Amino acid sequence: MFKVTQRIRVEWAHCDPAGIIYNPNYYIWMDSGTHLLLQAAGFDFIGRSADDSDFLGCPLVASNMEFKRPISLGDVVTLVSQVKSFGNTSFVVAHEFMGDGVPGLVARGSEVRVWAHRESQNLKKILARPMPENIRGLLAVDKVVDVSV
Repeated sequence: MFKVTQRIRVEWAHCDPAGIIYNPNYYIWMDSGTHLLLQAAGFDFIGRSADDSDFLGCPLVASNMEFKRPISLGDVVTLVSQVKSFGNTSFVVAHEFMGDGVPGLVARGSEVRVWAHRESQNLKKILARPMPENIRGLLAVDKVVDVSV
């Protein structure tokens, strides 16, 4: 499966008063990992939204996180994100945070997302639709892309 990696340095704003990562930041980084994964695979969110006003993106419907060990101010972790499975209208993105300075798994999590569209008859209603086959194909390629800045 297609994977993206990104290196993240733990900054002051990511930490609690003890200098340890404030855990909601993992969820922010997982969200970013999912969007970078789709973008690196060749999916253009901005272009798709401009071309299809009913396309609403890939909203999160479930997530989880498992923490193995803390990271602190100044640490660098590598986030690896990839689609683990496709459902009918949903897909699961797995995320692993690996320590750079101290090798090993720091944390892992996953997100369940749906391919969402607005119903044309009722603009307030959101419908989950199957992800287009061409996008599934982009995410099924065996490739790793580093998207670190």
